[in-house]
Amino acid sequence: MRFLAAFLLGAALLGAEPEVALPPGDQLHAQALAYAEAQVAGRDGTYTFRVLSTPILPRSPKGPLSFEPAHLSRPDLAGRFYVSFNAIGGGRTLGMVRVDMEGLWKGRLLRFRAPQTRRTVLDAGQLETFDFEGVPPAGALREVPEGSRLRGPVAQGKILVRTDVEAIPLINAGDPVRLALVDGALSVTVDALARSSGAAGDKVRLEMPTTRRMVQAVVTGPGEARVQWAGSK
Repeated sequence: MRFLAAFLLGAALLGAEPEVALPPGDQLHAQALAYAEAQVAGRDGTYTFRVLSTPILPRSPKGPLSFEPAHLSRPDLAGRFYVSFNAIGGGRTLGMVRVDMEGLWKGRLLRFRAPQTRRTVLDAGQLETFDFEGVPPAGALREVPEGSRLRGPVAQGKILVRTDVEAIPLINAGDPVRLALVDGALSVTVDALARSSGAAGDKVRLEMPTTRRMVQAVVTGPGEARVQWAGSK
């Protein structure tokens, strides 16, 4: 019985798989993937990553190597990017290593149902959502921006990107403008003439009515602007 018990115990010990530390290269590979996944947590769509190349690692004078993330080449992780890590061994930093990676994105984007002309005011009916997998065009939009129009003509099926659109101007050059001159608690409204165009929040150049003085004001609404006025001081 004692022999059998000893035999079974030995077999159990032999069958147990001890935890084996990954080689430094494999450890860096796994850490880079985990780091990239953490950066996209909570973003729209899903990402898949692969490591394109890992560097030659420095030798540690004593003890194992460890790695700390130091730099991400860009925030948009669809396409090619890299992550830099500090390589640490023996309690000190031995240098920086770079892991080249590629990310693919899967989700839904917007594309035009039909051709559109320059300065067309955008609305949701002009676009449709579709499934996309790969590397989206730079600046791809997931929703139609309010108060915007097309900078130029677009073809049917084109994916909507940020450079396609511009905010609709609320003031155009040559328009009369109601300008609010604000100085502390005091506010006076005067008529002015626009010498440049701008959307809400943009700065425009305005010509004052009597002095023909040029001022820069912030667009607050259609034909309206506001400026902090310190002319009395």
